[in-house]
Amino acid sequence: MKNQKFGVMPPSALDYGYFVKAAYDVYNALPDVLSPTQDQYPEFPSGYRLLFNIQMSNFFGPVLKPVYFGFAAINLSNPSSIVIAIRGTIGWMEWWDNLHAYPVPCPFAPNSGNVVAGFLDLYNSLQILIPGASSSEKAIALSETVVPGLKSVFNLDNYTQVTVAGHSLGASLATLYGLHMAAANNKRSVAIYTYASPCTGNADFVKYYNTVISESYRIYNEPDVVPKILLWLGYSAVPVGFELNSLLDPNVKQSIGCYHYLTTYLYLLGAPANILGTCATT
Repeated sequence: MKNQKFGVMPPSALDYGYFVKAAYDVYNALPDVLSPTQDQYPEFPSGYRLLFNIQMSNFFGPVLKPVYFGFAAINLSNPSSIVIAIRGTIGWMEWWDNLHAYPVPCPFAPNSGNVVAGFLDLYNSLQILIPGASSSEKAIALSETVVPGLKSVFNLDNYTQVTVAGHSLGASLATLYGLHMAAANNKRSVAIYTYASPCTGNADFVKYYNTVISESYRIYNEPDVVPKILLWLGYSAVPVGFELNSLLDPNVKQSIGCYHYLTTYLYLLGAPANILGTCATT
């Protein structure tokens, strides 16, 4: 792939991947619940407390409606640290058909390049809710949380270490949120972990990203087409790229879907083989 840099894969790549899996799991279990409580999550990350949930105005299908898309959690052993996890879509390729792939200026800073219009639209649609909220009446935009001094229960000023993780479509949204947060407050440490991320912006966007984000791990599976499609349209991938290759592992079924699924990524990062489910060869 174009624009690659390689380094040592951090063990935390698997840990933060499990946060994204927790978002998928609760959505699969409770697809109509916008803001689950922590005990409604089938497997909430140990040692963390649920801070808020994330919803998005889903643009798939004939009706626009808010759906659950992720969460933020506080590290109980380090209360100044939080993790934000954003899932991808369940019908993992359906969003390509509806994605507006033309470039628009990145709004986070002057001369920060262009981003994919559809990703920016979806990022701007992300809202957050307190756990257990039954409707989106009291939701605010996720993007508002990047601003210091927010007059809201969602003020994040006390959290100086922020890790953002996402898979597939959620990976591009995580890239935008992490960059937006770091750009708005240079005293905050922001790390971004993405799995199967499509490109989010052009070469100038990547240059700006490099000036703001110092801890970035973009993990991709070599046969997975999703990280490559927007390269063919002239967009660029952010560093640092870490390559996995399920073609070299006989335990992983060879199919377009299995190349892309988060569970395949987690297995290749060291999760037990039973996580593969239907993507296991035996």
